[in-house]
Amino acid sequence: NNAQVLAQANPSIDLTKLALEVTLTEGANISPDPARVMDYSHPQKFTVTSEDGNWHKEYSVIIDTFDLPLRYDFEHYELNETGKYQVFFEETQGTALFKQYIWASGNSGFALTGVGRNPQEYPTVSIENGIDGSRAIKLETKSTGQFGETVKMPIAAGNLFLGSFDVNNAVQKPLKATRFGLPFGKKPLQLKGYYKYTPGTQPFKAKDKNGNTVTIPGQEDEGDIYAVLYEAAELDGKALDGNNVLTSENIVALARVEVEKKDEFTAFHVDFHYGSRIPIDWPKFIQDQRDPSDDGTAPYLSFSEEKMKNYEYNLAVVFTSSKYGAYFAGSVGSTLCIDKVEIVCEK
Repeated sequence: NNAQVLAQANPSIDLTKLALEVTLTEGANISPDPARVMDYSHPQKFTVTSEDGNWHKEYSVIIDTFDLPLRYDFEHYELNETGKYQVFFEETQGTALFKQYIWASGNSGFALTGVGRNPQEYPTVSIENGIDGSRAIKLETKSTGQFGETVKMPIAAGNLFLGSFDVNNAVQKPLKATRFGLPFGKKPLQLKGYYKYTPGTQPFKAKDKNGNTVTIPGQEDEGDIYAVLYEAAELDGKALDGNNVLTSENIVALARVEVEKKDEFTAFHVDFHYGSRIPIDWPKFIQDQRDPSDDGTAPYLSFSEEKMKNYEYNLAVVFTSSKYGAYFAGSVGSTLCIDKVEIVCEK
């Protein structure tokens, strides 16, 4: 976040003997020198000073060897630095109790529209009245107003996923903005949890092959819940994105829920599918926007115990109120609520 860097390290790494590579704004300097071997079994502080010497900022760098948690209750959130929208985190006990900022959403992209007047009007928010009186997450597809019409992005689906959101790509390369997945050192077997879903009642909007917004008669919106295990080592940027998270040749396994209309929280559980690829049936209004060479037909990669132990795999868990929201297709008002999600792994 703004003044703290929290990194997840392979548990085999010796935290007491690490050196870092740090990229700075041109002309700036940092002290102490992060290239020097230091002990990161406890937090280290660095001060970055501007080229003219008039500005400086202290950063706390925390590196720990915790794994991704396997259970997600969605109890923890806070407002971003400007107070405009909510960000979500897990609390993890490593060498200390950390806020683990593993969840990302498109809220920061929605902030560019100027539509959300307060945090509760954003697509992804924390709500009360989850399972057993706990908190839950509500994802709602929103209109992006005049800004969205201008840039041909008329809707913003509510979404939440393990990974990060690159707001710098939100307008020019929106499919690249969602960077799905984080390092994972286990073999997942099942995705389970609770959801409820209501499709929006407003007309279903999509984009034609020229990028113009059109209405798809008779089309009802769908929610989506899925998890992807994939090999990350050779990928550009070490992550899949909105272009290829369901079709990449690096996928090892996929678990995907058939989301149905449910007025009350309903349990779901679906196995991770290894081996032959689960075909993706793209509707015509999405086929027009996709690269025809990316048909996603190759078998999934074979699972490797060695690669798992070396943390060469990433796990992406994704929730969205509009199944094709990444292509700006869906109905305003579609709402997916999620709670008590768990990744069941091989012991």
